[in-house]
Amino acid sequence: MEINEMAIMIGQRMKQEEAAKRFLAAREAYNACEELRTAFSEYNVQRMVLQEEANKEEIDNELVKRIDTRIDELFAFITGHPLYVEMEAAQEALNQEIRRVMDIVTAQITGETGCTHDCSTCGGCH
Repeated sequence: MEINEMAIMIGQRMKQEEAAKRFLAAREAYNACEELRTAFSEYNVQRMVLQEEANKEEIDNELVKRIDTRIDELFAFITGHPLYVEMEAAQEALNQEIRRVMDIVTAQITGETGCTHDCSTCGGCH
């Protein structure tokens, strides 16, 4: 069996794990939320307008201040939204699972077990 086929099998199997299911569900809910899509679209537009204003010879400082304030408000709204918070937490949990699998693969290649993320088992950071 080729290594790419094995990687596909691992990925398919990991999709059945709770961490992957949680992340996929969270991402779907996040992407389906009209309120978040609207806020994210406005956030991107505000950033583009800010960039355009910054490139002008005569910058309207009051406009820049209002745009900055709005960007901060949108960022806080998006990153504080429960769907975003859940997606970020689910992504981190999935990343931990992926790192765990990669640590196993690395250990098989190098013979070293790698970082356990438990400092009491470690001889020092590298």
